[in-house]
Amino acid sequence: MSRIDLSAGLTLEDALDLLYRGKANAAKLAVAAGVSKTDLQRVFADYVSSRGLEPDAWQKDDEVSWPYIT
Repeated sequence: MSRIDLSAGLTLEDALDLLYRGKANAAKLAVAAGVSKTDLQRVFADYVSSRGLEPDAWQKDDEVSWPYIT
C-alpha cells in the first residue's frame, strides 16, 4: 500500500473520499483538510448516508481495505 502525502493539505471532498475508501486515518485527514475531527465525523456521516450502496458493491472492489479508527 502506498502512503498518501497529507502534508500539502487537501479539500474536504478529497478527505471524505479517502475516509470513505478507508485509505487514511480520520484524525490525520481532519488536520490536512483544516477541520476538527468532530466536524469531519459529522460531515462524513452525511456523506455516507447520501451515497447509495449497491447490494453487490463490495464485489467490485479490487483492493481490500479496513477503516482506520482513532
